[in-house]
Amino acid sequence: MKYMESLNLNIENLLTSEIAIPYNDFVNPTSLVDINENVLMCQTGYLTLKSEIDRNEDVILGTVNREVSSALFSLLSLRIYERNISPYAAGKKYVLEHGSADDIISLFNSVLAVLSYDKYPVRDESVLRALLQVYLLGKNHDVRVEQHNSRGRSDILVNFPKRRVVLELKYTDKDAEKQKKLAEAEKQIIEKGYGLETLGDRELLQIACVFNGDKNKRQITEFKTVRSA
Repeated sequence: MKYMESLNLNIENLLTSEIAIPYNDFVNPTSLVDINENVLMCQTGYLTLKSEIDRNEDVILGTVNREVSSALFSLLSLRIYERNISPYAAGKKYVLEHGSADDIISLFNSVLAVLSYDKYPVRDESVLRALLQVYLLGKNHDVRVEQHNSRGRSDILVNFPKRRVVLELKYTDKDAEKQKKLAEAEKQIIEKGYGLETLGDRELLQIACVFNGDKNKRQITEFKTVRSA
């Protein structure tokens, strides 16, 4: 935790299923000050070896299992967000599982409002997706990012026994582009059929979102429910 507090970790790297690091970094770890952060995560049990150790190849690391991944991202959430935002609504029900699109966007905006922006600024869709994914994983949600189907990849997909929530995220820092970006997100969801794969009898809630990166906004300012059925 002290290491996490002293350095800005590569969040997007930690979210990938396979992390490649140089052979020498893995077999010859240096001091805590300049150790490869992924080697430290492996030594402390958050990442595990996913490949053979070959001096001519990079070493591949990845998370051990969902339980350990959840513990890691709970720590990351404490590092990134300045205070805890509960994922529960009244009655101890998950907002994403039982709430409306308005409730879900309100939750995400509350999360983004306590983000340490000086250290983890949101500059594009990829960073926004990664930061929301850290929060959701840290709360032990069943989260899929860039979930593949036959026509494309959804940004964020969250599964519950009776509901699936799909979010398509767009970024802009220009007010004039907000509606255009929202229309792009909506069109993408419809054309690509995000969330329809292996849906079963779950309710499907698809939400198109636009994050306004203007320094006076830094919120999801536009959103639209594409399908709720």
